[in-house]
Amino acid sequence: MKDEPVVEAALFCAGRPIEAEEIAQSVGMTVDEVRGTLKKLVKDYSSNGGAIEIVKVGRKHVMQLKGEYAERVSLMADTEISKDLLKTAALIAYHQPVMQSNLQRMVGGKAYEHVRELKERNLIVTRPKGNSLELSTSKSFPDYFGIDAANRDEIKKWFQEHVQNPH
Repeated sequence: MKDEPVVEAALFCAGRPIEAEEIAQSVGMTVDEVRGTLKKLVKDYSSNGGAIEIVKVGRKHVMQLKGEYAERVSLMADTEISKDLLKTAALIAYHQPVMQSNLQRMVGGKAYEHVRELKERNLIVTRPKGNSLELSTSKSFPDYFGIDAANRDEIKKWFQEHVQNPH
């Protein structure tokens, strides 16, 4: 059996960034074989003109939609989002641009995991600023939540009008 389809299938099934060692263990290949195959798959997917890419993220690889396609089909994606994550997204939208360190003070230690997940869902953008990150909503944020807004100010205004102040 050829290595490429097996490694490709492992990436597809994982549905998350995964290390070469984990792939090697699960498919019975050596780590070097997996790394070589991953390198070839990254190259093949980047040149095939399709909507899917395989990218290296730190020590891991992930199969995902290319950014320009993810934004266009985001409404078809699973929109299940936890209440806590929704709260964090609303805080970012309302206070944007907001520093991750300030968000952490508002929601606690889960802020870092929430930022990672919101970024993976293409709902926020991050920008390094000092020792923290500045967080803002992405272009796909209003569409994802069905908000009729085209920019940050309109998103903030929408939240002011539609979300009651709990105090």
